[in-house]
Amino acid sequence: MKRCLYLMSVLTMIWSLAACGKAVSSHQDIFGTEEEHRGFVDEDETIEIVHGDEISVQMDKINVGFAQSSNLSEWQVTQTESFYSAFTEADGYHLNIQDAHGDAARQAEQLNKLIDAPMDVLFIVQEESKLITDAVARAENLGIRVILLSPEEKDALSGGEARRLLETEEVIYKKR
Repeated sequence: MKRCLYLMSVLTMIWSLAACGKAVSSHQDIFGTEEEHRGFVDEDETIEIVHGDEISVQMDKINVGFAQSSNLSEWQVTQTESFYSAFTEADGYHLNIQDAHGDAARQAEQLNKLIDAPMDVLFIVQEESKLITDAVARAENLGIRVILLSPEEKDALSGGEARRLLETEEVIYKKR
């Protein structure tokens, strides 16, 4: 009887921990296809669901790339959610968010995909600055506005603050 209770307790703990792991990243079956979603989506806002690491561009919008180092901490998830809220299609922006999951090489690869798309603006929360130096230089040489954001919680900018920085720094950013 004790073994049975012990086994039930262990299985319950494992099940509980597995459920906690889905708070940041989840897969949902929407309209019969598997979609991936990370972070916040406003129920009242129509969004374009993009599969995996695909990147899309809309020529009539300001294409904004947000390269997040990771969404493993609560503050990083909050920051990512704020970018969804700040850079909306209704306001003339098209947002592409990439999450490197704490992998610097993956972030460099994602940045190169954003640059190739191309984005008009890149906000980067860097995982490791040495590995993205070439990508940042290439983006700037192509005329893509690059704004490096702090990877530290105490200095983190919300999406709204990043948008105000973009709009005030360039008076109002105009699509090239």
